[in-house]
Amino acid sequence: MDSREFKLILKPKIFKELNSGVKKVQDVIHSEVNKLNGKFKSRDSDLQLKHRITYYLDTSDFRLNSKNFFLRVREDKKSRKYDLTLKCRHPDRYISSAYDLSDLKKYDTKFEEDIIAPHISKFSTSVNFEQDQKPKLDSVEELRSVFPGLISYDIGHGKLFKVNNFEAKEISVKLGKIVYDGKKNNNKDGNKVTLLLNLWYPPKDESVPAIVEFTYSYRAIKPSPSISNKRNKDNKLIEEFPLSIVRNTYEFYNSFQKTEVADLRASKTKTEFAYTYKS
Repeated sequence: MDSREFKLILKPKIFKELNSGVKKVQDVIHSEVNKLNGKFKSRDSDLQLKHRITYYLDTSDFRLNSKNFFLRVREDKKSRKYDLTLKCRHPDRYISSAYDLSDLKKYDTKFEEDIIAPHISKFSTSVNFEQDQKPKLDSVEELRSVFPGLISYDIGHGKLFKVNNFEAKEISVKLGKIVYDGKKNNNKDGNKVTLLLNLWYPPKDESVPAIVEFTYSYRAIKPSPSISNKRNKDNKLIEEFPLSIVRNTYEFYNSFQKTEVADLRASKTKTEFAYTYKS
């Protein structure tokens, strides 16, 4: 597995003024991380913002979605490049890892665990690539020409449309990183957690975001003698991840759901929001 990514929806009204909303979330992160003896290295004066247009493609009857496939298109407003992602998500790790999208060597491929509130895991294989021109994917047949492996799955035929004709104006914000016990672990990069905010604004109103997704993730590290041979049980590797970071991120995720910024009544993910959107 390449990474684990935790997702949590936040209250949109907090971000009526973007900078103050980001600062409020960073303050909450600081408070919760301190309780776990970690350190949050926030980006205060140098926030990295990405402005994008984001939408999903599917058939009129959401055939891709019904078969656990999601096709997302992002246009970067600065570079004018298009980012295309095909993701296959499944609650069973081994079924998800067995998805065959073919020609994976051409693309950026990832197998990850997604965790949503309260602590529900789903697994996904995804391929991602960037191109200069808007993707010409008007039908399932054209999608199969890009990903021949899809012929093995019953995704039918027909035209592809923007899901619910919804196109989000997205702002992605890098919040900073969390380090847990960095000095005790020789592999510091394996003990870092990256935090992001993704704000989606509806097409005709940019005053308040329609949905805000907070994510934090950490990547797998390769076992090494300097880690696996230590007697300290917190440095034990569970598959690709140090036990210490697994425990700390679990505690952080649980505590963050109880803070004033979390919105547990909203859609669980941005994808779910897009598929249930009504104009």
